[in-house]
Amino acid sequence: MATRLGTDTIDPDEAEAVARILTRKQVLNQNVEWGKLSAAGIINQEEVRLMSLYDKKSVERKISEFRENPAAYASLFMNIIGGNSGVASLERTRYGLSLIEEILDEESSSFEYFLKLTDPWSPLLTIMDTKSDNYCASKAAKLISLFLFRSKQMPQNVLDDVLIWCNEQLRQPSTAEMALEGLQNLLRHDDVRLRFFEDDGLNRLGVLLKNLQSETQIIYKALLCLWLMSYNDHVASQFHHETNVIPNIIVVLKAVPKEKIIRIGTAVLANIASKGDNNMNKQVMIEGKIVRFLETANQRKWADEDLINDLEYLTEAISEVIREMSSWDAYKTEISSGTLERSPVHYSERFWKENVMMFEKDKFEVLGMLIHILKDSQNSQNLEIACHDIGQFIRYHPMGRQIISQMNGKYIIMGLMEHPDAAVQKEALLCTQKLLVVSWEHLGAK
Repeated sequence: MATRLGTDTIDPDEAEAVARILTRKQVLNQNVEWGKLSAAGIINQEEVRLMSLYDKKSVERKISEFRENPAAYASLFMNIIGGNSGVASLERTRYGLSLIEEILDEESSSFEYFLKLTDPWSPLLTIMDTKSDNYCASKAAKLISLFLFRSKQMPQNVLDDVLIWCNEQLRQPSTAEMALEGLQNLLRHDDVRLRFFEDDGLNRLGVLLKNLQSETQIIYKALLCLWLMSYNDHVASQFHHETNVIPNIIVVLKAVPKEKIIRIGTAVLANIASKGDNNMNKQVMIEGKIVRFLETANQRKWADEDLINDLEYLTEAISEVIREMSSWDAYKTEISSGTLERSPVHYSERFWKENVMMFEKDKFEVLGMLIHILKDSQNSQNLEIACHDIGQFIRYHPMGRQIISQMNGKYIIMGLMEHPDAAVQKEALLCTQKLLVVSWEHLGAK
C-alpha cells in the first residue's frame, strides 16, 4: 500500500539514512495530497487537475498526458520542487525530482520544455547543495548534468557550480556515487573533460578505484568516467602522470572478474595506449603488471567483440613495447646520439636489472657518455633523463656509487640541483640521494 504524505518534512536526522535505501520507484509509490498543496497556495486548481490525470498512472499514460500539455507539466514539476516558492518540503522535493527524472528517461522530447523555462537551474542548484539528503542532492546533480548535456549553450556559472560540487563529493566514498551520476553525463562534452582534468579529476577518479570493497557500481561508474575522459587526446596523454589511475585500473581488472568491469577497464587502457609521448602510458601499464592480466584474460571466452578487439590490441601493443625495452643496442644508440627521449627503456625495471652490467663494457663507455651529457648539454630533457639513468645505474649496480664518484660524476650531478628546470632539479636530487645514502633502498622506490 502506498504511503501517504502531507506537506511536513521528515526528521532531518533520518534523511540521509533513508536516502541511502530509497529508489525512484519507492518515492513515486508514495501519495502526495495535491489538494493540500493547492490549499497552501503552492499549486493551483488547474495543476491539481493535471496531476490527477498523471499521478500514479502507467508510464505509457504519463507519456501520453505529458505530450498533451508538455509546457504545463514541465512548469508544474519544477514548481513542485520549489520553482516558484523557493522552498519545498523534503518529501515533496524527492517526489518532484523523481517525476522529472522519470519523464526525461521515458520521453526524450521532454528536455526542451524544461530548458525553455525561465530558470530551470536555480531550484536544482539549491537542492544539489542540500547537505541533509543524498537522494535529493544526487537527483538534482543528475538532472543538471542532463540539462547541460542537452543545452545548446551551457551556462558557465552552472557548469562551474556543478563541477565544484562533484569534486567535493568525490573526496568522500559515501558521496562519490552522487558525483559519478552527474559526471557520466557531463563528461560527454569534450571541453568539460579538459576542465575536469585541470581540477585534478583524473586523480580523484583513480582514488575511487583503490577501495576494492566499494560497490561494483561505483567502480564501474568511475571507470566509465575515465573512459569518457580518455576521448580527449590531451587528457589521455597525461594518464601516466597520475599514480592513482593506470595501476589502480589494472588492480581492479585483476580483482573484480565481472565482465562489465573488464570491458570498460580494458576499453580505457586501449584508448590511452597510443596516446602521449614515447609509449609512457604503456610503460606504466607494464610496470603495473598488465601482462599478467592479459595472459589470464586472453584465456577466457568472451562474447563481446569490442572487448576481444581491445584485448588483442593491448596484447600486441604491450608486447611491442616490451621488445623495445629489452634492447641494449637501442639504448646505446640513443645515448650515443646525445639526444635523449622519455622512452620506456629508461623507466623499465626489467631493462635495468637485465642490462646494468652491460655498462661495464668498453671501460664504462656508455656511462661516460651520460656524464658527458650532464657536463655539456644545454637541453633540460637531456639533463633530466641522464640524471635519472645514472640514478638507476647506482640503484642496480653493486658498485654504482663508487664508480660514479671515480668518474667524477658526483659533483656534476650535485650541481644540477640548482638547475632552473624543476624536472632536472628533481632527478638530480634523487640521484644525489642515491649517491650519498649507503643503502639506497631506504629511499623507497623512486
